[in-house]
Formats: sequence, structure tokens, C-alpha cells
Amino acid sequence: MTPVPGPHLSLDDVDAWLAGALGAAELEHLEQCTACHDRVFAEREIVGQLATLPRWSPAPGFADRVMQAVTIPDPFALRALRETPRRLLRSRRTAGMAAGLGVLLLGSMAWSIGWTLAHPDALASIGSWLVSEAAQAAWLGLRGVASNLIEQPWYGAARDLLDHPWRLALASALATLAYAGGVLALRRLLTVPTTQVAHASA
Repeated sequence: MTPVPGPHLSLDDVDAWLAGALGAAELEHLEQCTACHDRVFAEREIVGQLATLPRWSPAPGFADRVMQAVTIPDPFALRALRETPRRLLRSRRTAGMAAGLGVLLLGSMAWSIGWTLAHPDALASIGSWLVSEAAQAAWLGLRGVASNLIEQPWYGAARDLLDHPWRLALASALATLAYAGGVLALRRLLTVPTTQVAHASA
């Protein structure tokens, strides 16, 4: 049995054949491959039947009728905000509670601003204390990280490597080569194959 030349036709090849733009190599394969021949003629039959179907278009005003029937829900937060003043003013008790809360908030804000303006030295000392405490905490954290790093079993080897520049240069070159090899391997894996794969049904 003579082998069929070339891979089986892809979906793009079938579309090209239906458009009359199939290449010479694919045409040669189509003439000798029974599976591809049956497939393209079945596709042509389906396309022909689809072309005979009537085309429907929506009636005039269809979009307007649909949009009139669409109701956009009111977000709960906006609805609650609109109903809040009405709920607060529903009775004297709720109105008094709302007024008292407003006075308390405004009074605390005014007291905070007045105290800040009247005691700038105290505010500056509090700020400097906070800065010193934050710096001390950062220094303690840095010392903890450094001591933890020194206790690692690979720290001695890394320090010996840094003490010899030629060892450091050799390690850097090996790491660069390994990185470049990984990039090339990943690029090879992500490259789209140029040859077409035969269909599983063939």
C-alpha cells in the first residue's frame, strides 16, 4: 500500500479548500487520502445546507422593547442611605439620638483640634517617641534576621566563597549558564511546532 503523502488536512485546510485556496501539497494529499476526501465533502455538504437556511432578523423596535422590560436593581447601600434620614426623623427619640451622636462627634473633633494647637510640644515629644520606638524595633528585627542568617549551615560556605573572588566569579558564571539554559529550554518548549500532527481518527 502506497503511503499518503503529507499530514492530514487541518480545519484551516478544509476552510481553504472550501474557498478554493488550498495549496498544491494539500491538494495532492486530498486526492490520495480517503479520510480527508470524505471529510471535506461532508464539510461542503454541511456548509451548503447552512447556506440554504433562511436568515432571520429581529423585528423593528425589538431592542427598545427589551430595554423597557429590563429593570436595574437598586443597590441596597444607596437605598439604605436614602431611607436613613427618614428613619432618623421618624420619632423624637431617634432624632434626639442622632443629634446627640452628631454633637458628640463634632465636639470630639473640636477638642482634638484645640488640644493639638494648644500642646505642640507634647505632640512633638509623642511623635519623637514613636519614631525612636519604631527605629529600635526595626534594629532588633534586623539583628534577629542577621543572627538567624549566621546560624544557617550554608553560611560558612557562602562566606568562604565571598572571601575568594575567583570562586565567586566561577559561581556567578555557572549560575548565569544555568539560567540561560533554562530560558532556552523553556523557549523550546513554548515554540509552536511547524509540522502538523495527524488526526487521531486517521
